[in-house]
Amino acid sequence: NRIRYILLIVILLYSVTSMAEIVVLNSGQKIQGDIILQNEEVLIIKKKDGTRYQYPRSEVKAILEESSVTTATSQATPTEHTGNKSVALRLQVNGGATYLPQKGWGGQIGADLLIGTKEIAGTPILVGGSFGYRAKLFNQSHYSFIPLQAVVSMPLTKSKHVPLLGLSMGYGFSTNKATKGGICLSATTGWSYRINNNTSFVLSAFAEWQQAQTEITEIINDQHYTNNIGCNFITIGSMIAIQF
Repeated sequence: NRIRYILLIVILLYSVTSMAEIVVLNSGQKIQGDIILQNEEVLIIKKKDGTRYQYPRSEVKAILEESSVTTATSQATPTEHTGNKSVALRLQVNGGATYLPQKGWGGQIGADLLIGTKEIAGTPILVGGSFGYRAKLFNQSHYSFIPLQAVVSMPLTKSKHVPLLGLSMGYGFSTNKATKGGICLSATTGWSYRINNNTSFVLSAFAEWQQAQTEITEIINDQHYTNNIGCNFITIGSMIAIQF
């Protein structure tokens, strides 16, 4: 009888101390063990054989807690989630210099609202669409466009400070009566600073091409002639954004 009581106590003690966590990664992989360190940057888990694994916090999808004695087929309940949202909202403003062969150099100011998903196949690639406004200002004239674009933004590393590459393509609708819009393309390179799991600050440089068709008036032998010609706006500048 005494041996039975001793065995029962040992089993009860084991059931109390055998609580383990299961770390679920974005890829679907599960690692069971004891979490010995976790913060906003990194998570370290130790398996029963003493092996330690370290993962960036951005790769962790969820943390589950499991008891090995509740049932023969252990039951797990979620205790924590990273809180990362799958949908991203980015507000960005830009400014720079724009060049039109028929007018020379001018200036540009603009803004965009981008909505998309910030995880594709387990990788933190932002894919979505943007709606914006561009004002291209020259000495005696100005042009404005409303670009609708598909956007891809790819981080090069997984950390709090992240270099970025981006590409946008779509159509810019002109708001000027004498100008027709056309295809617009832009490429960006920059840097993102993660404020928390769902908020980031983005600073980048960009190059943009806007195709258009506009009316040009020429004076030949004291006669005014108006022609519709194709034109290309080329813009380089910088952009700041906040992403939620």
